Amino acid sequence: MLDPQHTDHRTRRSSPDSIRHLILSLDGVGYALIQELKLRGHFASFHPPARLIAPFPTLTNPAFIEILRPLGAPPSPGYEDYYYDPTANAMRGGFWHRFRRRTFIEGTFRELFDYHPSGVTMTLEYAAPPLSAWLDAQLSVQKALGRFARSPEPVFIAYVSATDPLAHLGGAGLVRRFLAALDRKLEQLLREHEGRLHITLFSDHGNLFARYRRAELQEALRADGFRVGSRLEGDRSVVQPRYGLVGCAVFYVAEAQEPRVAEVLAVVPGVDLVAYHRHGMVYVVGPRGRARIERRGDRYRYLTFTGDPLQLVPILDRLRAEGRMDEEGFVADADLFAATHAHSYPDALRRLWDGLTSIVQHPANVLVSLEDGYYEGSDLLDVFAILRATHGNLRRAQTEGFVLTTAKALPEAIRATDLWSALGLSPEEHARP
Repeated sequence: MLDPQHTDHRTRRSSPDSIRHLILSLDGVGYALIQELKLRGHFASFHPPARLIAPFPTLTNPAFIEILRPLGAPPSPGYEDYYYDPTANAMRGGFWHRFRRRTFIEGTFRELFDYHPSGVTMTLEYAAPPLSAWLDAQLSVQKALGRFARSPEPVFIAYVSATDPLAHLGGAGLVRRFLAALDRKLEQLLREHEGRLHITLFSDHGNLFARYRRAELQEALRADGFRVGSRLEGDRSVVQPRYGLVGCAVFYVAEAQEPRVAEVLAVVPGVDLVAYHRHGMVYVVGPRGRARIERRGDRYRYLTFTGDPLQLVPILDRLRAEGRMDEEGFVADADLFAATHAHSYPDALRRLWDGLTSIVQHPANVLVSLEDGYYEGSDLLDVFAILRATHGNLRRAQTEGFVLTTAKALPEAIRATDLWSALGLSPEEHARP
C-alpha cells in the first residue's frame, strides 16, 4: 500500500451543490491527434488543448509518476515494470508481475486511480490486435463512467490503458474513431450534469504514426565484443531491459565502459542520440555531433564539442542576446522551458538530466533516443505485431501528450509534473491521509 503519510484524493466527498471533476487519463494519445480533432469540431465544450511534455524516456511509468507525484505517487524502481536492479545485479518484474495486484497495482502510482483496469485485462489488449485493444478501450470507458456515476468523490480519476496498444497496433484511424465516440459520451455527460461537472482528459505521452523498422543495437554491441545478458559480469558486460516496441533503449554497463558503449551505439542506423551520466555531467553523442550538459541548482549549461546534437545553439545564442544567460553560459530552467518546449527536442536539457539521474530509483548508465521511424524492444512482440506507432524517444511527436479540459484555459505547454497546478487543483485536497 502507499505510504500512510501521503494524503488521498479519495477522502473528500462532494456536496449536492458542488461541481465535480472527472479526469480521464488516456495512455499514449498524442497532442497532434487531439488538436486535429479539436479543429474539426470535436470536444466543442473544451478549452483548446495544451501540450503535455513527458519526461524522457517517454514511457508510461515515468510520465504518470511525474504527473501523480503531487498526489503521493511513489518512485518507480525502473523505467518500466520489467527492470534491472543493480543492487541485486538481477532483472525484476516481467510478464507474470502484471497478474498480481499486490505487486502491480498496490503500492504503485496505479493505486491513485479511482478506476484502473486489471493487469490481466491490460495484457489481453494485445491478444488479438487491434480488435482486443478496441474492445477494451470501449469497455474501460464504460466501466470508468459507471464507477464515476456511483462515486461520491468530488474529483474522480480514471485510467484507460487500451488507447496505447490501439495506437501501436491499430493506427491513427482507430484512435480517431475511439476519440470521436468518447467525445459524444462526454458531451452527453456534461448535458446531464447541467453545468455541475468539469471534465479533463490528459495523456502521459505521445505516439508517432509512421512506418517502423528495428534498430540493431545489441548486434552492434556484440560486434564490438560486449556481452549482453541479464546481469553484469565483468567489464564488457551489458544489461538491456527490453519492453514493448518503443523508440528508446536503456543500458546498464560498467562505469568505465559508458563512453565506449555510447560511441558504438551512436553510429547504429536509426540512432538519433545517446546520452550518459559521468562525473556529474551528462554527455550527448550522435550523428550530428557531441555535447555536454552541466547543472547548477536550477540552471543548465550546454557545451558543444563538435556539431550540435540537440540543435540548441541558435536558441542559446538568442537567450544570451536577451540577457538570460549568465557569464558562464548557464540558463535558468524556467527560461529554457519557455524557449524550448516547442522545439524538435522539447525541454531536452532537463529531460536528459533527469532521465539519467533521478527519474527512477535505478537509472541507466546509457540512454538511447532513436530517430522517428525506428524502434527497439521485445523480440516476442516483434513476432506478431505490425507496429503502426510508438513512443519513447526525445523528439516532439513521441514526447507530446495533451491536456484538454472544460475547467479553465491552459498554457500552451505544461510539464508533466505541473499538470495538477495548471488545472488549479490543490494536491492537499486530493491525497491519501
